[in-house]
Amino acid sequence: MSSRVVRLDQRGRLVLPRDVREAMGLDEGSRLLVKLRDDGVIELIPLDGLYERVSSVFRKRLKDWREEDHEASKLLEEMVVKRGDS
Repeated sequence: MSSRVVRLDQRGRLVLPRDVREAMGLDEGSRLLVKLRDDGVIELIPLDGLYERVSSVFRKRLKDWREEDHEASKLLEEMVVKRGDS
């Protein structure tokens, strides 16, 4: 685990040291969640990698998903057909 002291500028910004950015795969525009814990600790959580991991899970699980096979779509179709019969 790496530790560094950083300083806030006049606008409240801080610079993450290069080795930390590189180790975390952070580039300009990377999104971080800033979380203030109850014990006063500030956590920075990279979101870009998390987004990719979640997207990957959805792509794998929904790979063969088709709207017409979804149960809600079937129920809606049945309702439309029944309404057309009346």
